[in-house]
Amino acid sequence: MHAQHQKAWSTNPYVLMPILLLMWGSVAAVSKLLLGRLDSYQLLFYMYGIGAAVFALIVLSRGGWSAVRRWTFKAWLILAACGLFTFLYDFLYFKALERIPAVEASMLNYLFPIFIVVLALPMNKERPTGGTAVAVLMGLAGTWLLMTEGNMARLRFTDLAGDLYAIGAAVSWGVFTNLLKWNKQDAVLSAFAITCFSLLLAICALAMNSGFAWPARADFYGAFWLAMSNVVLGFFLYLRALSHSPATLIAGFTFFTPVVTLAFIFILLGEPLTPTDGMAALLILLSMPAGRIRFFSRRRSDG
Repeated sequence: MHAQHQKAWSTNPYVLMPILLLMWGSVAAVSKLLLGRLDSYQLLFYMYGIGAAVFALIVLSRGGWSAVRRWTFKAWLILAACGLFTFLYDFLYFKALERIPAVEASMLNYLFPIFIVVLALPMNKERPTGGTAVAVLMGLAGTWLLMTEGNMARLRFTDLAGDLYAIGAAVSWGVFTNLLKWNKQDAVLSAFAITCFSLLLAICALAMNSGFAWPARADFYGAFWLAMSNVVLGFFLYLRALSHSPATLIAGFTFFTPVVTLAFIFILLGEPLTPTDGMAALLILLSMPAGRIRFFSRRRSDG
């Protein structure tokens, strides 16, 4: 009985996703600080390199690679595609953070729940419910308030390329999330394989566009935190949540991320928060319970 209760908690998205969102919320602020001393190619290399090394230790401690030998070509293809799109997500997001303020990049990037929901129908045959539509609209309204501060005239984009990078990252995460639903392999081994594919792409990008640079101790600690929060623990929790929940439900949870991100940006970067930001945060926070509303329709009876 205790084992069943523990298993229920370990697969419950209402437990897994809040932990994940706390870690994700720090990514923008920490990355922005690191990108002042490392370029995006170097940061990707260290983040994926550390992540792959940690995953290798975890896999070895669990008994090695025996299950990998049973993977089919289709399984490898799905994981390679996941590696491509997670690399594209991080690459485009870091490029956006290099060019535009952290708040602007984050808010545009956090349109990705919309792309998760939109792509869930063609990729996974998940039809959005009425509650999902309400959650998406509330999340969009909150994101829009954060971007405009309630005044359309204040919607100014700092750099078009940076904005497109952030939106491209959101699309990439929508594809990545729905691709993960196709994966049926062990969560830890899958996350390790995805990280290795991403690391290979990061090495190629580093060789073609930048060069190796040894980081300062503080930068290494920052890259280690990104690897743990965004790759190792992030991948594991996200894979586990997706394997036991619909992609549309997980998309609803991700609307909380801008609120946590703004808090970290305020704490680490010193960017001020306004009352409008608070209203936007409230809309986003309420979107998740609103998404659980069931809409019923009564059948008309003849006569």
